Amino acid sequence: MNIEFPIKYFEGNLVFSQDGSCWAYYQLAGYNYDFLADDEKDYIFTNIKAFFWQINLDTHMLVVPNFQSVQEKHERFKQKLSGPLKEAAVKHMDDAALQLERMLGKEGTEYRFFIGVKLPKPENLKKKNFFQDLKEAWKEFICRVNEASGLDTPEIIEDEIERYRKAERRVFNKVHSRLKADPVDEETIQWLIRRNWYRGIGKAPILKNWSPAYTVNYKEYEEGNITVRRPLYHDVLRLTEGLIDDSPKRSLIVKQVYEGEEVEGHVAFLTIANVPYEIQFPGEEWMYVIQSLDFPVEISVRTETMENRKALSAVRNKQKELKDQDRHARETGNDTGLNVIEGRIEVQELEAHLQKSRMPLVKTSIILAVSASDEDELKRRCDTVKDIYQDMMFQVEQPYGDQWLAFNEFLPGAKRYIKDYVHFMEPATVAGGMFGATKQLGDGEGFFIGTTGILDQPVYIMPNRAAQGIRGTKTNALSAAFLGSLGGGKSFSSNLITYLSVLSGGKALVIDPKGERGNWKHDLYDLGDQVNIISLSTKEEDRGRLDPFSIHSDIKEAETLALDILTFLTGVRLDDSQRFPKLTKAVRVVAEGEKPCLTKVMNELLNSDDEAARQLGEHIRSFSELSFAQLVFGDGENDSAISLKTALNVLQIQNLELPASDTPQEKYNLSEMLSIAMMLPISSFALKFIHSDRHIFKVVLFDEAWSVLNTSQGSHLATRLVRAGRSMNAGIYFVTQNANDLLDEKMKNNIGMKFAFRSTDSKEIENVLSLLNLKNTEYNASTLRELQNGQCLFQDISGRVGVVSINALFKDLFDAFDTRPPAEKELEDGKIISNERLPLDGHEQMNDDKTKSNKEEVYV
Repeated sequence: MNIEFPIKYFEGNLVFSQDGSCWAYYQLAGYNYDFLADDEKDYIFTNIKAFFWQINLDTHMLVVPNFQSVQEKHERFKQKLSGPLKEAAVKHMDDAALQLERMLGKEGTEYRFFIGVKLPKPENLKKKNFFQDLKEAWKEFICRVNEASGLDTPEIIEDEIERYRKAERRVFNKVHSRLKADPVDEETIQWLIRRNWYRGIGKAPILKNWSPAYTVNYKEYEEGNITVRRPLYHDVLRLTEGLIDDSPKRSLIVKQVYEGEEVEGHVAFLTIANVPYEIQFPGEEWMYVIQSLDFPVEISVRTETMENRKALSAVRNKQKELKDQDRHARETGNDTGLNVIEGRIEVQELEAHLQKSRMPLVKTSIILAVSASDEDELKRRCDTVKDIYQDMMFQVEQPYGDQWLAFNEFLPGAKRYIKDYVHFMEPATVAGGMFGATKQLGDGEGFFIGTTGILDQPVYIMPNRAAQGIRGTKTNALSAAFLGSLGGGKSFSSNLITYLSVLSGGKALVIDPKGERGNWKHDLYDLGDQVNIISLSTKEEDRGRLDPFSIHSDIKEAETLALDILTFLTGVRLDDSQRFPKLTKAVRVVAEGEKPCLTKVMNELLNSDDEAARQLGEHIRSFSELSFAQLVFGDGENDSAISLKTALNVLQIQNLELPASDTPQEKYNLSEMLSIAMMLPISSFALKFIHSDRHIFKVVLFDEAWSVLNTSQGSHLATRLVRAGRSMNAGIYFVTQNANDLLDEKMKNNIGMKFAFRSTDSKEIENVLSLLNLKNTEYNASTLRELQNGQCLFQDISGRVGVVSINALFKDLFDAFDTRPPAEKELEDGKIISNERLPLDGHEQMNDDKTKSNKEEVYV
């Protein structure tokens, strides 16, 4: 069947059609849906319903998969790499691209959402009488005849384009306020056209910096000259390269030259022949449902608004028709058909509803597109789509002979070509499809951290992106939280993201109170000499390296930190009018003297004439006598600073005895109290670290972060860290078992990305969901309980939430970041043959022959 290519010209987000109409197209960013409570889903539903109630213009909704080349995405990120490890980062990105292509194929799929609105005809510059209108109608008729015969080319008046732009701005206000959509650009419209000729084949190539060509003429019109554009029709047709074979009748064969070879793709178009009168919401989101399939599906929905009076008239006419059928059946002695009886009841209910609500009806047609590389796979996919819609009581047809017409309906600016499958819907029925709901996660660029969804969509993040003011993000906080019970994967994922941040040009300080990262110097061979393991011991050369007066050159900063440490150890509160002034005075006296240190503060108290002061000094001495206390109780002689010149720095303190995270503070012993107190100068040291070069993204990773956050002094320091981090281009990564540590509003609002691993405690689940701004529904709670090792609920900087399977891709990284104790593998005779770490339960380790540059693929 021959039909005219519908697009005459496009500019900006405006598409001018051959029939004289003009469409404006917008893109929705997509919104989180799966983990919302019913009332939150209802809020989104109400917004979409209000849009279709109020728009009163024809619309074209498109849900289309975007096949993103893994290689292309990695190449783009490679252009942004910098720093001393750039060469290693490029090599890692190349290796990662090859591994991902093995796992997921060369193309990753994500859904994009577009809506086109047919703009109202702009009013003429001056009013015309009947004869002028007749003259213009005749001129338009002659133009159409000339265009059809090839004797003339279509033209667009320049002033008309400007008036359409003004009309578009008015429409944009409605689209953006209800759907949060933004205008597309010319490259996107080009892609929306060209991609149709690459279904089942691959990624459509884009012509960079290309716009449709036109010529400019000046023409006599009414009383003066006007500027007229003549679009070069064949220039737009350049975007339709390829051959379409409609001989199968119920599908199309797309023939295309792709990457130098002739390739075939197969595509079938399915139409919705019947929509159930009542659709359950939430539960039957008929547009969102395609994202639960393991292959991509496209949707095109065209709507026309029928205002209330016309809708009532149409319903009453239908009522008369059904009544006549009922009467005819009785007159001929036959029983009235059940469909007629049910139809009369439904029409009566609809008439009453229309009279009461004053709502319009939406004249809707729905077409689905399914593509595959071969005919057998196409048939399987079509059957799967039919089954999933028939389960919701939708009737799906694969029309014979109309496939080419359906193909053209997906083009922007086209009209409705297939008119046999039109439905009159309430705005609520259209809204119930949940147009714009997405399972997409991450930033879409940066480095790979894992996969999500049934399609195993790759998840990419760029840790410093939040502070760049990207439109659509819900936060500008660079800090992140890693939560969950033991063994779930929180330490592994935080280590992986910190490593990748350093590889990409950043710097990192890792606070390792348990000494689990001492192997990094050897195992992270890609980093070479840029790994610095700082192990603070009981040796004399380490004395005082964490003393507040050694860390801070600013006396006021040193005094504040000294008081934080000593008040925590002694339990002296700010409102203790007897002891707190004495402690403050001792710190100030020492600070004003030569070579200040905490040991001198203790001695100042011990030598006091006041009994309460001497008791404070004795209390402090009980801590100073512990083996590793010399790190914080300096003697004023050793002022050697800790060097952080390398890209990755790991700060370890030997012999720390951190209590269990659920142990109340009043039950801490001396060693545990001092161990917690040691985290205060470390936190302050981290604050000093992030105040370096703002041009470099910095990460401070706090393992066992609860040990800092559980004290008022530590919580205050942590809040200062995240606030300073946002302005100093630094992200603070908190790894903790207790989400309650981060629920303080000052802290919660400054956390960007959140990674929540498995948790089984009901109270902890409630806290985690609160931190993620999710309601404590049974679905959300059960999802957290049932996460596997290496899986987490991930909330990105756009506020979207989904389950991500963290994947390090390579065995050397898996071994380096695995914090579990080594397992001994034994032979049947009981002899130990190796101490290598075993893969996490439920995850697959690739064979040794699938290696690249001595890296082995591992699913984490």
